[in-house]
Amino acid sequence: MEFRYREVRKEIGFTLEQAAKPMGRSKQWLSQVERGSIKLDYAESVELAKVYGGTPDIFLPRESNKIRQRKSSLMIATV
Repeated sequence: MEFRYREVRKEIGFTLEQAAKPMGRSKQWLSQVERGSIKLDYAESVELAKVYGGTPDIFLPRESNKIRQRKSSLMIATV
């Protein structure tokens, strides 16, 4: 599952440094998180979400093509 760390940061208008600094982390660390090289645990996700003014669910992927396809198939099957 790809989390939306970079997308959310850019939507807010933060640089890597602005987002990482309140957590006591480097911009290199956050870049690695955004690329998927480092996986955040729940506590880190909560902390980063607070920096962005939200909750960890802001990082969840938006509706995927697979889900849309499944919904379309179900709608066709029930009609």
